[in-house]
Amino acid sequence: MLVLVVSQLAVSAQILSIAHRGNSLFAPENTLAACLAAQGNADMVEIDVRVSSDGQLVLMHDTTVDRTTDGSGTVTGKTLAQLKLLDAGSWFAADFSGERIPLLAEMITNTLPFAVPLIEHKAGSAAAYVSELRRLNVVSDVVLQSFDWNFLAAVHALEPAVRLCALGSGTLDTATLTTITNTGARIVAWEKSSVNPSVVNLVQSRGLTLFVWTVDGPDIQNFLDLGVDGIISNDPGMVRQLQAGLGNNPIRLEDRLVAYWKMDDGLADPFSSSVKDSAGENAGALFRNDGASHWLAGEAAKMGGCLKLEGTNAYVVFPQTPALDLSTNEMTFSAWVRLLQLPSQLSTSFGAIFDSTTDCYVLYLDRANRELRFKVTDELGHAARPGIPEAMLPLNQWLHVAATYSGRVGPVSGQATIYLNGQPRDVHTGNDGQSPFGLTGNVKAGQIAAMGREGPTGGNYFTGFVDDVALWKRALSPAEIKHLFSGGQNQLSLGDLLPQPTSLIEFVSVRKLAAPETLEIQFRSLGPWQSFRLLRAIQPDGPFHEVEDNAPMTLGNGEYRFNYPLSTNVVEYFRVEGW
Repeated sequence: MLVLVVSQLAVSAQILSIAHRGNSLFAPENTLAACLAAQGNADMVEIDVRVSSDGQLVLMHDTTVDRTTDGSGTVTGKTLAQLKLLDAGSWFAADFSGERIPLLAEMITNTLPFAVPLIEHKAGSAAAYVSELRRLNVVSDVVLQSFDWNFLAAVHALEPAVRLCALGSGTLDTATLTTITNTGARIVAWEKSSVNPSVVNLVQSRGLTLFVWTVDGPDIQNFLDLGVDGIISNDPGMVRQLQAGLGNNPIRLEDRLVAYWKMDDGLADPFSSSVKDSAGENAGALFRNDGASHWLAGEAAKMGGCLKLEGTNAYVVFPQTPALDLSTNEMTFSAWVRLLQLPSQLSTSFGAIFDSTTDCYVLYLDRANRELRFKVTDELGHAARPGIPEAMLPLNQWLHVAATYSGRVGPVSGQATIYLNGQPRDVHTGNDGQSPFGLTGNVKAGQIAAMGREGPTGGNYFTGFVDDVALWKRALSPAEIKHLFSGGQNQLSLGDLLPQPTSLIEFVSVRKLAAPETLEIQFRSLGPWQSFRLLRAIQPDGPFHEVEDNAPMTLGNGEYRFNYPLSTNVVEYFRVEGW
């Protein structure tokens, strides 16, 4: 028996990701380290330029070197040689000790192979910039931006081939746009608080390009939804990730799925005391101290069946298993929840949805902060607590809550994000109180979890409904989080989504050959992908594992074929993925 399913993978972003002062959330701003850290995360790299006392164009935002180096004094008061003696990295983190103030030329040379330099003029004449761009032969390869629109007009008069961007804030109307276009600029970079749908329409209807600055965290999604042309951010990687969620993307929900509690156990037995794990060996035990069922189905459930947790009357305790310790510096937790109380309405400090006294990774209501929070702690004791404000939490409605942790987002920092109904609502970078540093280690071990109470012996009970709860030992992408939410809106559980196919890959034929027994899987790709892999499972909802050392044969005209050696008599399920 064969079941063949396909997931779809990525296409490029349409809205530009622009690294503010380089990838400045994760490396010291306006250094080569910050610019290089933007590689793979940004389409453009924005930096600030000032002039040394001997006329050299160098990277620096402030008029002085005090904030971002170990020196003091003005940029204009020092020669290039003196500026090059300063340490521009240690202020940020010891890992960047010895980082130097770069020349504009160094930044351009190092950045152009992977991104367009967006050069902000802080000081210096138009002639000096044009001369340097001509010397480097990059006149048409960069963009110059400035709050000084007279500077832009002067550059345009000297060299019309230079692309120009007008920086500004406040009201942006037709008259302002006319002034901007008269300078020769065709790009507008505007402060975020003044950018709304009418501004986007106004700028784009004039044939101009609109960038917005400086946008971080959940605000990024808001401006993606507005359809601006570029987002200037200290976290360009987040812009890329969220932008990727708008098209065809890697959807690999079976990949490193650790546990999946469907909450359908009461469908067969309304007094079941077992909460089965469909993906692993992490079954929970339901304690029903009032003798009631607490399993619900039909309209009361999000899909299939669900469980009502009810303080001391009903809660679930999970065993301490190696799988639940994760042993990696990535994770995702996902659940559908229906709240009966807001955080501020709790009688105790916390309402433990999925919790443990060791706080390795937990989801809970926080009365003092009036939030639904995710907390993750790494092996060094670093922790982050992103939260959803209770103003966003309607009662008696099914909400999809997901939380991710990745310790790999930067050389000295990890990141934790909480999502509500497919949208990121809070992002914490690094250890809380030490941001943006720390939170890079493996998830803390020793997780003994419970649903509805703080671990198997703690208090802080939660009353509400839960359904379709899952745990991964990797950080799901924003596209995958959206996929989970939209699937649930269509009454598709995680179990339904695991084998869900896409029409962008068509199966042409499946044949079983003898001597030796081989399965031929021939398919046609209608998507953008050039590489493919074959995965197999022994259950229809996975987990699926890659068949290693098995590359497809290219047949031409977009068709390919996998040959799979049959070695057992067990039922097997297959998936083809492309990227």
